[in-house]
Amino acid sequence: MGATSAKTLLGLGISRDDIGRAVRAGDVVRIRRNCLVDGRIWRDAKPWDRHQLRARAVMAGLPKGHTAALSHHSALALREVPLHGVDDRVHLVHVGAGRGRSDGVVVGHRPVAEGLVEVHQGIRIVKTAVACLQVAACFGAEAGLVSADHVLHTKRIAREDLDEALVALAPGRWSRAPGHMCHLADARIESAAESRARWAFQMLGFRQPTPQVRIHDDDGEYVARVDFLYEELKLIIEVDGLDKYQSRADLIAEKLREDRLRALGYEFVRLTWADLADHLVVRRKVLDGVARAEA
Repeated sequence: MGATSAKTLLGLGISRDDIGRAVRAGDVVRIRRNCLVDGRIWRDAKPWDRHQLRARAVMAGLPKGHTAALSHHSALALREVPLHGVDDRVHLVHVGAGRGRSDGVVVGHRPVAEGLVEVHQGIRIVKTAVACLQVAACFGAEAGLVSADHVLHTKRIAREDLDEALVALAPGRWSRAPGHMCHLADARIESAAESRARWAFQMLGFRQPTPQVRIHDDDGEYVARVDFLYEELKLIIEVDGLDKYQSRADLIAEKLREDRLRALGYEFVRLTWADLADHLVVRRKVLDGVARAEA
């Protein structure tokens, strides 16, 4: 079933009593009234995948002829775009006019123009660039940047799409975060951790290091590609995400890579996912690295 509505099941001849029994047995999860998800799929879903199921169920449960479209991170979840720093509620906009009500499951936002909406897998959603800007406006530039960097890097959108969406939404009247996000968004960034690191550098007033630099030895032989580099300092900044270097073989390979780079005169700063939540830790680690590089 995935996600569906009680009305759809009733139309298939399944009674309300049958639906109630399925919910009590855990075979079906009720997201809200008339919005249902297959219980097995729900239990097996990763935490970040449940939002997509929740969003599909909410859309399935809306009345026929509705003017709503998924927005913000709910639209991004349908496209399996990485999310960070957002909530669990399903976010909707109406197209043209009207504003939906909010409750514990759904958040209704100001309407958008028809041209900012498209159909994805049979569901109306705002365009990807619009959704990234909405996330930034609602949850902060860092949250929007994680998604925007990803869709730029994977070529789902172009830089011009972000710029055009920024003009169309005109969020500057009520939030500066989308503009900050657009300024920083970079197609070279390859992970949520790297996006968060760049936001930390921005907030700390650091000059942005160059991302994704290929390093060669004195003979021109390729050695490694690093996350970030302050070239004049020969200071490398590596950012370890939630799933980086999990196996022993990965750890050994990374140690050998780091040893070779150190032999070429490079200094290292390593930031973890947990570090990125505390900008004072990031500041201390980077400044300590700068001091070592200048020694």
